[in-house]
Amino acid sequence: MTTETQKHNLDLPNAFAELDPLIAFLQGARSQAVEIDCGGVALMPSRCLQLLLGAEQQWRSEGVGFSVTNITESCRKSLTLLGLEPNRFEDEETA
Repeated sequence: MTTETQKHNLDLPNAFAELDPLIAFLQGARSQAVEIDCGGVALMPSRCLQLLLGAEQQWRSEGVGFSVTNITESCRKSLTLLGLEPNRFEDEETA
């Protein structure tokens, strides 16, 4: 089993962007530490947020590292609009 963190660049230029690459990445990285880079996210659609929250819960319940990095300001606004703290993925207390 690989102990190296698996990284994925999330590319969501708009709310209708496909999530299939993220889903495939998460399925292939099960039981491995993952890092999701949100530098390419213009807007965080609710369906993507649901996917990230579910994956985060699964990874953490298994004691495996899960991180979301490079959260853009527009992504933070999307998190707020969806009812979460803008630093939701950065704060270990709320994660």
